[in-house]
Amino acid sequence: MKDTPSPQGRLAWNLVLLNMLLLLLAGVMGALPLVEGTFAPAARQLFIGAAVIIAWLVAIRFILMDTWGRWFWLICLAGAALMAARFGSGGMIAGIAISCTVLSFRRYKCWRHVSARRRALGFGLGILALVLLSLAQGFWDLHDPDEGIHETVRNLGGWAMGSLLSFWLWSLFHLALRMKLHFLRLRSKLAVSAILIGLVPLLLLALLGVMVFYAGLGGARATRAANILDSWRQTASVGVDLSGAPFDTTFVWSESATEPTPWLDSPHSSRAVTIPAPAWVSDMAAALDYNLIAVPGARDSLATASLDTTGWFLMGQKIWLMDWRDVGGGHPRVRAWQLGTKPLKELSGMIKAGVHITSVRIDEGEDGEFTLGSAEDGVQRFPGLKVIYRDVSDDPGFWNELIYFGGTLFRMTSIANRELDTVTVFINLRAGWQDLKAEFLEGEDNLNIAVVVALGVVAGLFLILEIFALFFGVRISEGIVSAVHVLHTGTRSLGAGDLDTHIELPNEDEFGDLAYSFNEMTHAMKKGREDALAREALTRELANAREIQERLLPAEEPIVKGFQVAGASIPSRQIGGDYFDFLLQDNDCLGVAIGDVSGKGMPAALLMSNLQASLHGQVLHPSSVAEIVGRVNDLLVHSTDSHMFATFFYGLLDLNTGTFISTNAGHNPPLVLRKSGDMETLGTGGLLLGMLPDQPYRQEMITLEAGEVVVLYTDGITEAVGPSAEEDDPEAMFGEEALIEVIRRSRHLPAVGIKEAILDSVAEHTSGVAQSDDITLVVIRRKD
Repeated sequence: MKDTPSPQGRLAWNLVLLNMLLLLLAGVMGALPLVEGTFAPAARQLFIGAAVIIAWLVAIRFILMDTWGRWFWLICLAGAALMAARFGSGGMIAGIAISCTVLSFRRYKCWRHVSARRRALGFGLGILALVLLSLAQGFWDLHDPDEGIHETVRNLGGWAMGSLLSFWLWSLFHLALRMKLHFLRLRSKLAVSAILIGLVPLLLLALLGVMVFYAGLGGARATRAANILDSWRQTASVGVDLSGAPFDTTFVWSESATEPTPWLDSPHSSRAVTIPAPAWVSDMAAALDYNLIAVPGARDSLATASLDTTGWFLMGQKIWLMDWRDVGGGHPRVRAWQLGTKPLKELSGMIKAGVHITSVRIDEGEDGEFTLGSAEDGVQRFPGLKVIYRDVSDDPGFWNELIYFGGTLFRMTSIANRELDTVTVFINLRAGWQDLKAEFLEGEDNLNIAVVVALGVVAGLFLILEIFALFFGVRISEGIVSAVHVLHTGTRSLGAGDLDTHIELPNEDEFGDLAYSFNEMTHAMKKGREDALAREALTRELANAREIQERLLPAEEPIVKGFQVAGASIPSRQIGGDYFDFLLQDNDCLGVAIGDVSGKGMPAALLMSNLQASLHGQVLHPSSVAEIVGRVNDLLVHSTDSHMFATFFYGLLDLNTGTFISTNAGHNPPLVLRKSGDMETLGTGGLLLGMLPDQPYRQEMITLEAGEVVVLYTDGITEAVGPSAEEDDPEAMFGEEALIEVIRRSRHLPAVGIKEAILDSVAEHTSGVAQSDDITLVVIRRKD
């Protein structure tokens, strides 16, 4: 189902897109190289600043869509903007701090107005926003002395950029916590989980390995560069002249001009340019003599100098390797070699990397910790040296681009105000891909080639394992997706009404169990539907049988002279086994029959219809009541099973004389209420119908006076059970005494009234209990 965005949702998403458009403009402008004649640095800064300021205003509108205390937060942000505009860089930093505080207390309900699909897209846009902000950040340092950007716009832009960075970081945090990928299909979800669980950690691990390898290799080269410099110092300390190899500039100085200087006789002197001794040499000799001799303990605290010492010195904005002799002995002398372009190029060739030396100053505080200062804070300002062993001007492309490749700190000695001081220089190495290739892949005796080959083999094995893992991961994911697809197709087919749907799924996992359960369910549904159809057909058949049975029973109560006759039959099921009938003969006699067939339901109804047909057939032949009942018995014996039987009562009422001749075949004896109030029963007859053939039956005759009542009934009335007792408890049954009491109480009523009184009493007695047996009742009352 596709979500329909609300008006607030559309507004929120439009604000996000507008914010991203402005950041895109700022990022593109920041990433474009400076081309002469296009944009001046100040104009570019102004464009980027305006873009990020408007983007931040759009973000504020987005944040305050759904928040409490809106005016309070607006006042806080306005104060932050004022501080950034009026109080320079400090105000900008304070404004960013206020904005970050405001953003930290947000719950970012504004994202809830956006649909789940767009929130996931917003997460990706947030990452892109961080990249664009990083691209726009670099050009805040651009300035043109002749065309400077206004400081207010610069600070406001910095405040907006810092605030946007905080906004998107917090947005990414809340989006990641609340992200739900319900809109994705299962295949896409598995792909995302595979990337997050498998590919991303692998890439991060590979990146970490590259970084560790790169940093370790660069650090090793930087340490090697420092060791080479120290080896040159040690070589010079034993009297070896380094002129020409590797140094090309040197000087010799002695405090006494007449003192012989053996270094001048060195055979290597012709390879280097010997310059006059600088003016600071005598001052340095005096400083060394003062610090080593006059100051107690100075010798222990000095890092590199001694009585006869060789060390690296930063003097006159240049780095010198100086071999001092006889310091403090009265005739100090020194031989010095300048660390210039030639020796640095030699060093660069040894380590196959560009060398860039800059000076810093490390001061020791009162608590013993070292702090890093700027080059201007040093005793001697060093402009820096930058040298590479090869020519990179011919191909300035990516292959020759120099990148940072490690660095190390190297301590030297300098002098200020006749005091020695330690100066630290930073040896920064830069290398290109060509240098790494020369280090590892060139040379006949280069053992690094074997290392690279071994690493390549290991990387290839890892790649093969990753391919296999990816392959099996895809196979597993496809197995899950295909299983879900099969189940989904099966459910849709089942939903369309195809109960013959059967799922063939080879899985032996939970999906296989689910498919087996699905097939079991469809089989059960099909069987249930068939059973329901069968029950529906049976219900229709029973309804038809009920209609037929109702037609077999009297449709209306007969109207005869001198008597009131009423009857009713209420089956416990849709069709019953009780029977009553009225047979008018020659307009002078009325046959009255009642019966109760054994069992219930369809078999009892069939036997009842057989009984009705037999009786109607026998009364056509003039006979006594007992003979008619005997012939009906014989017919039932021959046409039914031996376990089927029926209780039956048949009587013939003479409408003129009021005589009532009857035969009772095992039925409940009808009750006769006399005018005097006495109660009689009609029990003369014989065995139940359908048990044995050729049974003799007897009959009896009574005469009904005016107002006297005869009640014929089945056991469904007297055996009706109340709600608080068991069915076989005699005390819980309605009983014959209650029936007699109702008859006595309603004797003054017409036959229909007596019938209704009896049925109402039975219904009241069985209130809340389902009817357990058929109820049939016939009432005959002679009119007053």
